[in-house]
Parts: sequence; structure tokens; C-alpha cells
Amino acid sequence: MSRTIFVLFILTLVTFSSCKKITEFTQGPELQPLEQGFKTCAAIGYCASIANSAFIGQPLADNVQFTKSSKSGYTSSGLLHVHVTSATPVPFNHNTGDIYIAGLWDANGGVISIVFADIDIFTSQYKFYGLYTVPVVKDQNTGKLTTIFAQEDIIIGQGSDTLLDLSLSKAKFDTELSRTNQSYPVDVFTAIKQNVWFINVDQRGTLTDVYDDAYEVNGGGQIVQVSSNSGGVLYHAMIETKFSYMQCSQNPTSGTAFIQNFQASGSSVDLGNITLGFHDSCDGRAYVDLATGKYISSTGSTTALNWQ
Repeated sequence: MSRTIFVLFILTLVTFSSCKKITEFTQGPELQPLEQGFKTCAAIGYCASIANSAFIGQPLADNVQFTKSSKSGYTSSGLLHVHVTSATPVPFNHNTGDIYIAGLWDANGGVISIVFADIDIFTSQYKFYGLYTVPVVKDQNTGKLTTIFAQEDIIIGQGSDTLLDLSLSKAKFDTELSRTNQSYPVDVFTAIKQNVWFINVDQRGTLTDVYDDAYEVNGGGQIVQVSSNSGGVLYHAMIETKFSYMQCSQNPTSGTAFIQNFQASGSSVDLGNITLGFHDSCDGRAYVDLATGKYISSTGSTTALNWQ
């Protein structure tokens, strides 16, 4: 009898250990950092499109008010108030509220500061308050806008209304515009380390209608630090991620995204990563092209984005 009990005990330990090992590799995709990055890029592209229309004197949508000012050395300047409702949403975001955009413009580009006054761009324990300076430049050949922001531009937590008093020397203004001349990252492994995001906006000749704009995002890193359920820190990247809210309000329609679960305490350990492919089916999902480590069981599946 004692021998039988011993054998059963050993079998139980082996079974428990095996189940624990299997569980370690069945973690579902953790998409929070990618959601934060994507929604932030969509919101900034939206603001850049509105700002360009306003500062070059084009008609604006009914939910946008422009208070024009005059500053020496600039062709246009002023303050925009964007009232966000369920009928006039920020793309890929269901939250409502108000956005304020202060800007300086000169010829083919300008610099804006953005305040998300009482609107949550993404839901988390962090309040995304706004951005200090965001350059916006128009390509004279294609007519497309390019804007860029970095992690240090982002204000998380409490902000200051002094953002709306945008005052730059001409030298500082030109330096900000020159940021858009940087090279885009061409692979996710480069993008994920940079904490820089590039956004291209094609207004498609309809400057009053921001919802038919076509966007492309390249970049990655962290908007804010996001911890994994397994104890690591999550990073994201997007390469040639394209979307148009009018075309599909549920997901990007092409491009690649990447999420890495990285633990840096003691020795650096890659706990797993996920490579997602976007498709032109407007179903709110993405295809898991490849998953490693804790996410390996997700390879070949589709995952819900829930970005709307």
C-alpha cells in the first residue's frame, strides 16, 4: 500500500509540474501597450489634420472653433477648440470631451501643442494630458502631412494650461520642424527601442472631412510603462500600419505590429513576443503571425483588438 501511495504521489507531482510548464506558454496576447500607441497616434494625426486645415485658412467642421492670433514671423497662429462627441469622435476612441490645440504656422508647416482637457485617449490608471510640441510638415510633392512625437513630448498625470501659450523662437520653431526629417524605422526591432512615432496623414483633398483621411504609422516604444501579468515590461512597435476611420473604424487595414515582454531585473530576459499582421477585413481583429515564449500557443490565431 505504501509503495502505491508513493507512486501516486510522484505521478501527481509530475502532472502538476507538467501542467504548470504548459500554463507558462499559454498566456494570451497582451495588447495594452499597442492599444495605447495606436490610439495616441490616431489622436495626434487627427489633431494635425485639423490644425493644418485651420492654419492655412480652409473651412472647418462645425465642432471646431478657431481663434486666430497674430505673431511676428509666422503666417498664422491661434487656438483651436475641438468638441468631441459621439457624432464627432476622435478616430478609434469612444470617449467624449474637449481638445485644445495651440499652433504656430509658417508656409508649409507648423508646430502645435495639444491638451486633452477632459477626454481620455486611452483607459488606464494614467491620465494622458497632452503633448508639448508636435511638428507638422506638408510635402509639396504629395500634399501629405508628416508629424512626429517622442515619449518626452508626452505629458502623463497633471498638466499645465501654459501648453496653450505656445511661444517659440524662430530657431526653436525651425528645429522642431527638422525633427520630421529623421529616417523612419524599417523593422519592429529597431522601432521598439526608439520611443518615437512617425505619422503620415493624407487628407485626400477633403480638408474639412477628417474622417476620410488615410494614416500610416511607423515607430514604437512605450507611451507609459505597462507591466505584464508575468512580471515583465511590455513594449510595442508598428511598421507601415495603415488605417482610415471612414474605411474601417475597427482596425488598421494593413501593416505589422509587435509586442515584446521584457524583464530587466538581474539579467535581461525576453519572456516572449508577438508579431501581428493587420488585414483589410473590418472585423476588429488581427492575425498572430508569430508568437514566442509565454505567448507561443497564440501563433496562427486571430486576436480581438477592441480599439473602438
